[in-house]
Amino acid sequence: MENILSEIILPCIYSLIASIAFGVQFNIRFRHMLAAGIGATLTQLIFTGFEMSGTGQMLCYFFSAAAVSVYAELMARRLHVPVNMYLVIGIIPLVPGGYMYNTMITLVSGDVESFSHQFAESVGIAGSIAMGVFAVSALMRLFRIIAKQAI
Repeated sequence: MENILSEIILPCIYSLIASIAFGVQFNIRFRHMLAAGIGATLTQLIFTGFEMSGTGQMLCYFFSAAAVSVYAELMARRLHVPVNMYLVIGIIPLVPGGYMYNTMITLVSGDVESFSHQFAESVGIAGSIAMGVFAVSALMRLFRIIAKQAI
């Protein structure tokens, strides 16, 4: 039970709080802030689930970014707001800030081998997040075009 609390529930709560804090910083209206925070919590939950199942790190980031992108698209259509309002807040738990920090520390310390490894990992994570968002965005645009032609 303690394992579930420390590995699943607490990171989701932290993601909710952090994303709502970013929502305040980005001046998102209160009625949208909770929904955006739920998207970030969903992102963290999916990431943790894939990570615990043994999925590779890049795929965890890709699937989590794709899931939050789907959530953002659906919420934006439902509430008639821009997708970015939910997408930017929902991706906050996935941002590889710690990896980038460690990358810069290894660069400053002069450890070229560790720097190259950390840099490749950071760029891979950022690329996985971008590809997850891009894939869902492209599919949604394709579905809208097909739906307009069908009518």
